[in-house]
Amino acid sequence: MDMKHFAIPPEAPARVESALCSRYRCSKSQCAACAIVCPVPGAVRLTEDGAAITAACMGCGACVSACPNGAIAAQVGDAQLTQRIRERVRQADRFRISCSRAQGQADLVLPCLSRLTEALVLEPLRSGASRVELADPGCMECGLAKAAPQWEGVVRFAEGLCEAAGLGIGRIARTRVPAGRTEEVRPEAANPRRALFRSVVEHWRASGEAAAAHADEAVAAEAPPPFREIVQQHGSNPKRAALLHVLKALPGAHPVSKVVPAAGVPLARLEVGRSCVGCNVCETLCPVGALRHRDEDGRYVLEVDAALCTGCRVCAAACYHQAVHVGDTVDLASLFESHRRVLVSEALRTCAACHESFLDTSSEFCPSCRLSGDRREAMARRFFSGGNQSDQI
Repeated sequence: MDMKHFAIPPEAPARVESALCSRYRCSKSQCAACAIVCPVPGAVRLTEDGAAITAACMGCGACVSACPNGAIAAQVGDAQLTQRIRERVRQADRFRISCSRAQGQADLVLPCLSRLTEALVLEPLRSGASRVELADPGCMECGLAKAAPQWEGVVRFAEGLCEAAGLGIGRIARTRVPAGRTEEVRPEAANPRRALFRSVVEHWRASGEAAAAHADEAVAAEAPPPFREIVQQHGSNPKRAALLHVLKALPGAHPVSKVVPAAGVPLARLEVGRSCVGCNVCETLCPVGALRHRDEDGRYVLEVDAALCTGCRVCAAACYHQAVHVGDTVDLASLFESHRRVLVSEALRTCAACHESFLDTSSEFCPSCRLSGDRREAMARRFFSGGNQSDQI
């Protein structure tokens, strides 16, 4: 079946790369992170082709932050926001981030704090700031209040990562401030011509990115690649790549174990049981390429890169044999690791019936052939007994 590679309504200020969307890659995926946090009714639609951003979107960025796979990109991307942060950090000083409703001055002002990702929260520390302060004017009276749990969750995760990095607590703080007008402090304030030039450049870049996105959509609409081809591709997760880059460069980091509940955290501790047959469905459907297998001297070896895994649970949902299990807890220190962990290492066998390779050593027939045989026997028993048996086919 052919499906669109991109879901980009022409007027929407965000785009979805379907190849990274869990719902697109696996129909059994229950991921609805973008829709759950979206404060605008109808701005996010969940379809059989994955998530889609409609023209109702007002660009708060909550869906960009919520998607663990980095499938949603805003016109003003994380790279641009990161550059602004680097330009405005004052060494050994605090860095203040606020939404547009917070009274006072801030180094970075966003339409909504729900636009923040963990990488953006930690970037000031990576660039030399002593701490990060987030000005919170209270979200209950804001029209975007539904997105508030998203930025609060991001801050908790970033605080946990600071602890896992051995930096202790207190490097990230939330401060309540009155609602009012926000003034963004810009380093070029003394040179209005430079500030004007930068704003023009940023607007031009955003317009160029939007035009390129629409061009990609037009090309995709003309010749959509087959679904089978798309799922064979495992693109880089830009959101996770940015976070790993920041964590690697945090000054004074010395990772320590920090075990937290896995629920609500974009990480997972995967285990694979003995029922694995080496079908590679989990590897194929993994949106971010965290799972990889190799055939090594007659053995099937399946590995996971814990730092890339986003806890989307597509592998567990898609496994027909229910061999993949997701742990209840996860160690945040896994994000600081750069090695792959072996999940399965078993000798390969060849099925006596279909000649396909499989792992189970309890029979000379692969699970598919055994299942087919069991069904035929059950049907035969029903037929010869006049249909009175209660065999389950």
